[in-house]
Amino acid sequence: MGEEKKKRVLIVEDAAYMREMLQEMLHQEEGSYEVVGFAVNGKEAVEKYKELKPDIVTMDLVMEVMDGIQAIREIKRYDPNALIIAITALGMPEYKDAALAAGADEYLWKPFTINNLFEALEKVVRKRGRGSEGNE
Repeated sequence: MGEEKKKRVLIVEDAAYMREMLQEMLHQEEGSYEVVGFAVNGKEAVEKYKELKPDIVTMDLVMEVMDGIQAIREIKRYDPNALIIAITALGMPEYKDAALAAGADEYLWKPFTINNLFEALEKVVRKRGRGSEGNE
């Protein structure tokens, strides 16, 4: 039974349809991932991260109040080991660069497929696995 613990995911996305889509995609792998919360802007994302301490965050970059880049910075300042996948529809390289510079671990362009999402999730999970041997 308890071999692999489910990865707890916080979804940060201002568009309701995208939140639902991400939740549905993750639900298809419910043995591996569990959605523990949602945030609709960067400020809420930082608060929810501190409250829920998820394993992985999917972070929309363009949002009101506080954008995803700022939120990534804040979360990484709070927890340098946070695993964050930045997601945006803006196909501009500077957004990708800014997100990665802020500390995002992976990057997804919208629209993405369920395979793209799980590839990104697998990558960040593997990254964590490599970085923290012996810390368990």
